Amino acid sequence: MEAEHRYSKMEWLFYIIILPLLFTALLSGIILQFLGFDVTGKIAGATRELPVVSSFFPEEEGAAVDTKAAADAAKQKKIQELQDQVTALEGEKQQADSDLKKKDNEIKRLKEQITELEAKTGKNDPLKAKAETYAAMAPAKAALVLTQMSVTEAKQLLAKMDPKAQAAILEKMEPAIAAKMMSS
Repeated sequence: MEAEHRYSKMEWLFYIIILPLLFTALLSGIILQFLGFDVTGKIAGATRELPVVSSFFPEEEGAAVDTKAAADAAKQKKIQELQDQVTALEGEKQQADSDLKKKDNEIKRLKEQITELEAKTGKNDPLKAKAETYAAMAPAKAALVLTQMSVTEAKQLLAKMDPKAQAAILEKMEPAIAAKMMSS
């Protein structure tokens, strides 16, 4: 029979704790390296800072300066690109503002034209205003009022109304009077 081997505390610590931790750290580093993280660069940088170990690793100041210069050049290029974009956008904004002013002036001119045309066509025509008043009344009451007017005046008022209002008012009139008003 084999005797059961008991592990010492140091062996247990090494096999159960330290070895799995080292394996996990190594595997994590490899995975992170494949994912694009600079794990080896970080580890090398950290070891260069240790007093005793730093003597074994050469200084990479030239590479650090080149990297910094390249980063500065990239930043300057990005700044220039962004400034160019800002300039282009400011130009577009000024163009849009001038277009907006032109359109506002055009709208103002057209509104003035509309006002002039309304004045010429007689929008302020008193006969049209009366016709709108009668059209707004109840058709039966408007028909009663129109029958009391002369046929010529009633025809003129009916001519200024929209067809629906005319039909509603004529419907409430006596047929003989409505026929007189509709005859030309």
